[in-house]
Amino acid sequence: MRDNFARSFLLTKFMLRRERITSTVWIILLALVVVGLVPGMQGTLDADSLEGLIPVLDNPVMVSMMGPAYAADYGTFGAMYTNMMMLFTALTVGLMNIFLIVRHTRTDEEKGRYEVLRSLPLGRLSNLASAMITATIVNLILFVVIGFGMFLLGDESMGLTGSLLWGASLAATGLVFAALAALFSQMSSNSRGALSYSFAALAIIYLLRAPGDMNSDLEILSLISPLGLVLRTQAYMGNYWWPIIIMLLSAVAITIVALRINLTRDIDQGIIPARPGRATGSALMRSPYGFTFKLLRTSLIVWVAGMFLLGASYAAVLDDIDNFVAQNELYQQLILGPAGVELAQDLGLEETLATMQAAVAAAGFTIAELFASMVNSIMGMVASVPLIMFILKARAEEKDVRTEFLLSASLGRMKYLAGFALIAFVSAVLIQLALAFGLYLVGSSMLPDYNQLSLAFLLEANLVFVPALWVMTSIALLLVGLLPKASGIIWGYFGFSFLVVFIGRMGIFPDWVSYLTPMGFIPQLPMEETNLATLGALTAVAVVLSALGFFFYNRRDINAITN
Repeated sequence: MRDNFARSFLLTKFMLRRERITSTVWIILLALVVVGLVPGMQGTLDADSLEGLIPVLDNPVMVSMMGPAYAADYGTFGAMYTNMMMLFTALTVGLMNIFLIVRHTRTDEEKGRYEVLRSLPLGRLSNLASAMITATIVNLILFVVIGFGMFLLGDESMGLTGSLLWGASLAATGLVFAALAALFSQMSSNSRGALSYSFAALAIIYLLRAPGDMNSDLEILSLISPLGLVLRTQAYMGNYWWPIIIMLLSAVAITIVALRINLTRDIDQGIIPARPGRATGSALMRSPYGFTFKLLRTSLIVWVAGMFLLGASYAAVLDDIDNFVAQNELYQQLILGPAGVELAQDLGLEETLATMQAAVAAAGFTIAELFASMVNSIMGMVASVPLIMFILKARAEEKDVRTEFLLSASLGRMKYLAGFALIAFVSAVLIQLALAFGLYLVGSSMLPDYNQLSLAFLLEANLVFVPALWVMTSIALLLVGLLPKASGIIWGYFGFSFLVVFIGRMGIFPDWVSYLTPMGFIPQLPMEETNLATLGALTAVAVVLSALGFFFYNRRDINAITN
C-alpha cells in the first residue's frame, strides 16, 4: 500500500500551486459574503427585528428552504445569522469542493494529464489521495478565515467557540462533498458525468433534509443528510460538535471507497459506462449554431428550469409577506433599497420604517411587488452565471485543442464564436422569462388578491435586467478575444458585482459604487421608472464590447499552448 501512495505529498504541493488562484478567489469571496455581512446586518437586526423574524423563519416553506428555526429559542443576532446563512453557505462550499476534486481527478484523466503523471514514479492512488489532501488544506484555510473572521467582526453573541464551529461546519461539509465528488469521479468515465452526478447528489442531499426539518417524526432524514447535520451544530446556540465528527467520519468512509475503486478500475474508464453515441450526427450538427446549441443545450435547459423553480420557491412565502416585512427593518431595507428609503423619507416616515405598508400604498404599489423586485435584483446576478459559462465554454474548447479541428475545416472563426455568443444573449431573455413566470404562477395563487402581483409588472421587472446581463456577457466575450489566459477574471468581477447588488440594497456602500457594475444602472422597479435611454446605452455598450471581442478573437492565434 505504501507504493500505491508514493510521492503523494509531492503531488499535493503541485496541486496546491495550481489552486493558488482558484481556491484563493473562492475563499475570499466566501469570506467577503459570510463575514462581510456580519457588521452590516448588526445595524439592522435589532431586538424588535429579531422577534419579527421568528414567525417567518418558522414558516414551513422557510423551514424547507433554510432549516429549523432554532434561533427562536435564543433571540440573539448570532443565532439568527446562523439560521439565515448557514445552509446556503454550506451549499456554496459544497460546490467549491466538487469543482476542486473533479478538476484534479477526472478532468486531468480525461485530458491525458493523469497518464503523464503515471509515467513518473507515482503511486496508483497518489493522484486521488493528493486531491483529497489538497481539498483538506483548502477547507482548513476556509475554517480559519471564516471562524476567526466572524469572531473578530461579530457582536457579543458571536463568541469564539461558536465562530470556530461555524468555520468547522463549512469545512466538514466541504470534505463530505469532496469525498462524494472523488467517488463519482471514479464511477463516471468523463468529467461531465462526474460533475452531473455530484450536482445531483448535492440537490438530493438538500431536498432530503427538508421533510426531516419540517417534521420531527422524520428527523432521521435530516440526520442522514450532511446538510441536515450541519444545521444541527447550532452555532452560537447549542454549539454541538457531534455533527462535525459524523461528517468527517462519513468523508473518510466515502474516500476509502473511492480509493478502492480507483485501485481496480482502468485508466480512462469508469464503473458506469459512457452512453454510446449516435452512428450519424443529428440535424443540429449540420450548422455551427446547431453544433454549439447541442453542446450547451443541457446546461441551458437546467438553468431555465432552475430559475423557474427558484422564482416559484420565493413566491411561496408571499402569503404572509405584508406582516413579515412590516415587522422587520432588515427586510425593509433589502426590499426598499436606497430608492425606497428615500421615498419613505419623502413621505415623512424617516423615524421608523415599521409603517412601510402605508408608505407603499401611498406611492401606488404593493409590498409583493417590492419583494419581487428584491428577488429580481439578486436573481439577475445569478442569471449572469450561465451566460458567462456559455462564453467561457469557447475558451475551454480551445484549451482542450478541439477548436483547432473545427477551424481547420471550412468553419470561420467569427461564425464559430458567434454560436456561443448567440446562445448566451438569447439565454439572458429566456432565463429572465422563466423567473418571471415562476414568480407569477405561484405568487398569484398565494396572495389573497392576485392583482397585487401582475404578470405585466413581473415581465417588465425581469426583462429590464437583460441589457445588464448582455454587458456582463460581452465583458466575458472581450476577455476571451483579447486576454484568453485571463478570461477567468470575469468571475472576480461577478463576485464584486454580486456584493454591490446584495449589500448595496442595505445602503452600506456609497451610491457611486453601484455604477461600477452594469446592474447599478438598472432602475429599481416599481419605485423608479424604466429609463429606456439608460437601457439603450447598456445595450450599446454590450454591442461595442462584443464587437471588440470578435475583432480581437479574429486576429489572435488559436493555440492552446501559447494562449
